[in-house]
Amino acid sequence: MDMGHGGLPRTADVVVVGAGSAGCVLAERLSRDPARSVLLLERGPARWPSDAVRDLRTLPITADSAYAVHHPEATGLGVVRGSGFGGSSAVNGGYFLRWHADDFADWPTGWGLDEVATAYDELDRPGGTMGVSAFGDDELSDAALRFEAYWGQRMPIRPPDDPWPIVGVNRVRSNRAGMLRMTAAEAYLRPAARRPNLVIRAAEQVDGVVTSGRVVSGVRLGDDVVDCGEVVLCAGTLGTAAILLRSGLDTVIAGDVLTVVEHREVLVHYRTRARGSRTALLQSVVHTDDDLEIRCYSADLADYIDGLAPVGPAVGVAAMRPGTPGTVRLGATGAEVDLSVVAADVADRMANGVAAVVGMLGSSEFGDLVDERSVTVDPVIRTSQHAWGSMPMGSRTDPRGGGRGGARAAHRGRLDPAFTGSQRSSRNHHDGGVPDRGPAHRWVVTKWCRTGPLRSMPWLHHSTTPRSVPISAAAPGPVISAISPPTAARSSRRSGSSSTATGSPSTPASPPRRPTPSHAMPG
Repeated sequence: MDMGHGGLPRTADVVVVGAGSAGCVLAERLSRDPARSVLLLERGPARWPSDAVRDLRTLPITADSAYAVHHPEATGLGVVRGSGFGGSSAVNGGYFLRWHADDFADWPTGWGLDEVATAYDELDRPGGTMGVSAFGDDELSDAALRFEAYWGQRMPIRPPDDPWPIVGVNRVRSNRAGMLRMTAAEAYLRPAARRPNLVIRAAEQVDGVVTSGRVVSGVRLGDDVVDCGEVVLCAGTLGTAAILLRSGLDTVIAGDVLTVVEHREVLVHYRTRARGSRTALLQSVVHTDDDLEIRCYSADLADYIDGLAPVGPAVGVAAMRPGTPGTVRLGATGAEVDLSVVAADVADRMANGVAAVVGMLGSSEFGDLVDERSVTVDPVIRTSQHAWGSMPMGSRTDPRGGGRGGARAAHRGRLDPAFTGSQRSSRNHHDGGVPDRGPAHRWVVTKWCRTGPLRSMPWLHHSTTPRSVPISAAAPGPVISAISPPTAARSSRRSGSSSTATGSPSTPASPPRRPTPSHAMPG
């Protein structure tokens, strides 16, 4: 394994771009065949995330973090993604709830409930690949205990042995080993790293794909070119968009702007009468029948993100369907995002959710915890870091990932902008996804990459000998696959990823109408 700088291989059977949640899986799966040479390229640091980075009680996403990339956003919101081995799965909140079962009703052939459930089972069953477990009663924060007590009197509670979320109270399941995130790098890449046919290179920025005529033949990194039989783009919704925009493939990209969609969130802050112990950020959520997710954050976000001004703990109200559309274009340093104003009907639903949260914080369940005079509503509608929709099924890609001229995509960007990345379950961050951060839907990819022939993934066709797929119908050439969490053609209304936002001046508690976006730094 080569994780250093310089001396890039000149050729490979497959080049995987991005060592995040999907890239780690694909590199492991593809390199199982010793006759196939695989080159994994990652822009982040050439070291495994330490235990301090993986600690669920911290979010290492500050501007100076080696493990985070901050994308400019036109309205001042923070758009943050993970960087390095594991991508957003190394820095997010470790939220691993499935989507709701009925979210898969409209998925295309090959992505129905039965297929996806099989993938989920491998990932999150006891002893599964991702080390998923629900937080125990003895691990809950004071806020989470009261949150579940309050809502448990008003809504159903998901049974602890049921992996499928419900409309009601859902104890969060987390991909973890104790209080350390179980990242894609730990679960997939690190065990495969010594394979002689797998070359891993970090601190490498892929500038674009290379074409010969109208056929993709490799990737470009500055003045270097790597020729290959297949390119698999796993740089996430924003990173992949930037690579394709830089490449100028008019068969894939029409114009210089792509769509991106987000779940927006309002935070209700409060102050506690006594400081509790720090634990994982998000341990319990409520999913409503009008497509909101109410998130009980365990403590002040400043306890998790260095340098953040303390403003008190928060409860988030996120609109999971429909998502709020925006655009992504190429800027001087990469992807630049412009998130539009939240639609009036969505803002009204969020305001109703905020009113319910304010009522909860004034209830007897929270009476000995919350200083009732301190409850304030953040005037900013923030983001959950669940970007999708840059290469959606139906317009830019088909259900098998085929794009214009034969290019392929298979990442969360394939979700139709009209939908949402699963609603009632948060998906971290943090995407990872992230994470993304890393949400369970992202990990469905990992199961199909780990079992059976690669062709079992309907959006990626591959054989032992790399074969060509045309970019134009007449010209054969390798496939471009953009891999990231395949959050479904319907972008489920229920599962997302835990989000974190920086504090800003808050207003007295009252339901917001349409707060003006300003700076935020979600995790």
